[in-house]
Amino acid sequence: MEHSLELLIDYLQNILEQPETATLRPEELSPDFRGLGEKIALLADAFLDLTGQLQQKTESLELENQVLMDNIQAMDEISWSLEQSNQELRSNLALVNALTDYTHSMIFVYSAETGQEVHSNQPARWFRKAYVQTAAQLTRQLLDKQPEIQRQIDQNRKNRDAEAAPRQDGQAGEGEMPSDRGQNSLRWNLALQDSDGMDIFYQVESFLIPWFHSDGENSHDARKQAIVHIVIDETERQRRQKLIYRYAYVDPLTNLNNRRYATEKMEQWLQEGTAFTLSFIDVDYLKYCNDTFGHEQGDSYLIQVSRALQTLGGEVCRVGGDEFFLLQTGLTPAEQNRKLEGLRQAMLADKSGGHPKCFSYASTLVPAHSDAPLSTYISDTDAQMYQYKQKYKIPLSDAVYKDDRI
Repeated sequence: MEHSLELLIDYLQNILEQPETATLRPEELSPDFRGLGEKIALLADAFLDLTGQLQQKTESLELENQVLMDNIQAMDEISWSLEQSNQELRSNLALVNALTDYTHSMIFVYSAETGQEVHSNQPARWFRKAYVQTAAQLTRQLLDKQPEIQRQIDQNRKNRDAEAAPRQDGQAGEGEMPSDRGQNSLRWNLALQDSDGMDIFYQVESFLIPWFHSDGENSHDARKQAIVHIVIDETERQRRQKLIYRYAYVDPLTNLNNRRYATEKMEQWLQEGTAFTLSFIDVDYLKYCNDTFGHEQGDSYLIQVSRALQTLGGEVCRVGGDEFFLLQTGLTPAEQNRKLEGLRQAMLADKSGGHPKCFSYASTLVPAHSDAPLSTYISDTDAQMYQYKQKYKIPLSDAVYKDDRI
């Protein structure tokens, strides 16, 4: 008896923990327990079947957004045939409502004529209760957007109808294809701030669909229009994109764009045929500052230089430890050099911080539609900058600030 009980208990535990491998041999049970064992085995089969059904249901939910869009679009095609049967319409709407409650996206449906809400799914209702102020902002922007959405979708339909109209000779033009009927929606972005002042980003896809009032006595004599808004929270994705951008294009110390950004920007201007001035700036006395006052003070020095360069306008990029690019359109190298020289003199006159502050520079015009590679202009400007440094850099012994009392 105890052996049979142990077998049954082990079998039940295996059903719960490892249902696929759970087995029970009734012949190993005592005759008094075989009937019970057979019933438990049937129960286990039912449990496994239910588990499989739940697994299938979970997998099907992954396709819920597509199913939802298909059902909403299908509503436009079947609505006229459902006009004579309000009961059938209610049944189909109930099915759609049930499907929409499974999605993680928020769905709001408003009357196109009055702006009155005619439906919202469970995630939308939960959001409205949990985040009252943000939900009110969201609702206001959805309703404010509705007239524009309706105009654009109607215009798209008119354009498609015009394209699909048969020619006078009854023949399609050469190369003409049937118009794409898939553009019955408008996709747009929406930004809000929550109660803590944090930015929230949504992607919205809006559909114009027919809608019948089922409560009134005359619900059958007119087809109303409603606008469906499928709202997807894009905040986390956009934050990840911004983080990836910072890793790829932003210098963490100065918050300036880095060499990769500068190179891509210059390549873009070259492809567009935009002439620009490239300035190469090299910070002077950084090693002295680091060695004498510590790297924290050296970092502060670099940040000070970066902020000073930003006052000149254009694209300022940190491209090395003590090297910066200044990219400017609409300005000649001579004009840029005059601005740089004025800034250089101002930094030399700045006695704060206990260490000298200065930089060397050179500027080159990169013409529109240049045949020379970008690396040539960078190398030439770098060489000019070092010639300037050799000629004009004040020796450290003369630049170091000394106490006159000594």
